[in-house]
Amino acid sequence: ALPDIRNLTLAYALAGADCIDVAADPAVIAAAKSGLDAAEKIAQAAQRSDYNRPWLMISMSAGEDPHFRKAEFDPAICPPDCPRPCETICPAEAIEFSTDFMGVRRDRCYGCGRCLPVCPWGLIAAHSHPTPLDAVAQQVLSQVDALEIHTHVGEYAAFKDLWQTLQPWIDDLHIISISCPDDEGLIDYLKDLQRIIKAPESSASKDLDASGIAVETKLHNVIWQTDGRP
Repeated sequence: ALPDIRNLTLAYALAGADCIDVAADPAVIAAAKSGLDAAEKIAQAAQRSDYNRPWLMISMSAGEDPHFRKAEFDPAICPPDCPRPCETICPAEAIEFSTDFMGVRRDRCYGCGRCLPVCPWGLIAAHSHPTPLDAVAQQVLSQVDALEIHTHVGEYAAFKDLWQTLQPWIDDLHIISISCPDDEGLIDYLKDLQRIIKAPESSASKDLDASGIAVETKLHNVIWQTDGRP
């Protein structure tokens, strides 16, 4: 729920987090920024000289994005004697069986996937409901400080398309993290991505300053987040 995102952001900020990563959703970003503002006021009131406002990061994916998927099932076919572990395990309380509502509350579900493996009957599926990428970028990238891109080996074309879409906002970000789980061919794939990032249209380029002298624009600060690789 959005109040939880706000409160968790506040807590992590005061605890000293350097960067807080949230889904690329305008409502989620607004909740997180509210938490950051509240944390800053508390730190100022406490005269905490060690406090630094964390960067706000959003996550986007090359290919299918788990941040924009929803759990779905037909509650009418659920066996009446099912213990309903899906309802218990859902951290967002999005799955409900009551006299008023049965099924998944879409406005609460954020696609974590915890309910999928626990259904005894395999009745729950997850389906993507993405917003067009350019619309998402326009709505959210100007409001944040950092970006995490989720990708997998073999998603070269999807990554390239995403990177090209992000170009108008890339140079305003403090950091870019590229998250890729371990798989066969990982190192070669990351080298391919590095070539995309360093391509002339998206890397340091020559501009003219006021005196007409060529200067380098800033390079991207990139974290290679190789999840699961020793």
